[in-house]
Amino acid sequence: MKFLVHTKTALLALKSQRMRTFLTTLGIIIGVMTVITMTSIVQGMNRYVYKILGTIGSNVIYAQKYQWRVMGGHMSRKEYREIAKRKDFTEEDVEAISKLPSIERVTFAQSTWGRGRKIAYRSEEIEINQIEGATPDYMIISNYEIERGRTFIETDLSFRRQVCIVGAYIVENLFKKGEDPIGKDVYIGSYKFEIIGVLTERGNFMGNNLDNTLIIPLTTLSKYVGSTRGWYSTYESPFIVAQTSETFPIEEAQEQMEELLRQRRGNRFNEENDFALNTQQMIVDIYKKITSGIYTSMIGIASLALIVGGIGIMNIMLVSVIERTREIGLRMAIGAKRRDIMVQFLIEAVVLTGAGGGMGVLLGFGLSKLIAAFTPLPASTPFWSVALGIGFSVIIGLFFGIYPASKAAKLDPIRALQYE
Repeated sequence: MKFLVHTKTALLALKSQRMRTFLTTLGIIIGVMTVITMTSIVQGMNRYVYKILGTIGSNVIYAQKYQWRVMGGHMSRKEYREIAKRKDFTEEDVEAISKLPSIERVTFAQSTWGRGRKIAYRSEEIEINQIEGATPDYMIISNYEIERGRTFIETDLSFRRQVCIVGAYIVENLFKKGEDPIGKDVYIGSYKFEIIGVLTERGNFMGNNLDNTLIIPLTTLSKYVGSTRGWYSTYESPFIVAQTSETFPIEEAQEQMEELLRQRRGNRFNEENDFALNTQQMIVDIYKKITSGIYTSMIGIASLALIVGGIGIMNIMLVSVIERTREIGLRMAIGAKRRDIMVQFLIEAVVLTGAGGGMGVLLGFGLSKLIAAFTPLPASTPFWSVALGIGFSVIIGLFFGIYPASKAAKLDPIRALQYE
């Protein structure tokens, strides 16, 4: 009962000085708003990234000449020259890997960046991000889903057919709305390809449009691209894609593949690998490092704002103690204990910071939704971030309210009544 009375008294005291109350809580509002906004964006990105990576498959290993660099930029020319000297993978490598007990399915694949290549249909044309050379097994391993049409069959590869499967972005931007692209002929340069399938929409990943992709039979790509020369040849060389068995941990499959490829490529025991085994987990690890940096920055900014807000709370509470000295003396004279005075001022500090925290939550939630609506960044506000924001606000109120509350409780009742 006393708690409710103290809370009501605190609210009335704060209501009487609305502008001062708002300015006092501004630091708390900014701190909590920062936490909610940044957490919402990072959480939304987490969900989106894991959804995209789930389409790759957690049990897929890519044997390539180079290590993936998600945020590390391009290779230097020196690195490129070194890696370009490495041996290409062969069909015999694929055959040998297929005999490993930990491997369920393995195939060759190749991809080439668009680099100005355009796909044209009648009078329309758009630039392609990436052209992939695939096999039927590669389509299965990579979890490519066909929304319309069909996937590749062995005869497509045997006869090097000029057929293709296109992403949703290509269909949307090359054909009229409602027009069926299946069976239509498109041109890449002077080469004509028939569309046999359309991929299910995948979205964007780290600035890369996954739906702006053209997939053709691997043998056709070899004929079309030929032996690529120049800066990008290292990236565009054929690679091996292996899907591990569910009964084997991916780490064990990696060890088996690494040992086998080292033997086949003639790597000595004291030499480093002249190849790389890339997995989805590598992207996850790199992504976690990026988001951990964001979280660290967020905590630093929010902590600074909360501390500043806490100092403001303490200052305003000290002013309040001085302004209400006679009131405190009167309450003590009619029987209020020091503990009651201290609890009242602590509740005022907590109500003050709690109100700031609540306002920060609402503003942070609204700001994250605006960012999601007007930018490519997704947003998802987890319940724990709301609880964390309000919880820290309350703790700040308790911590910075102790000194003013203690000072109010220690006032001498007689001197307090005489104070003017």
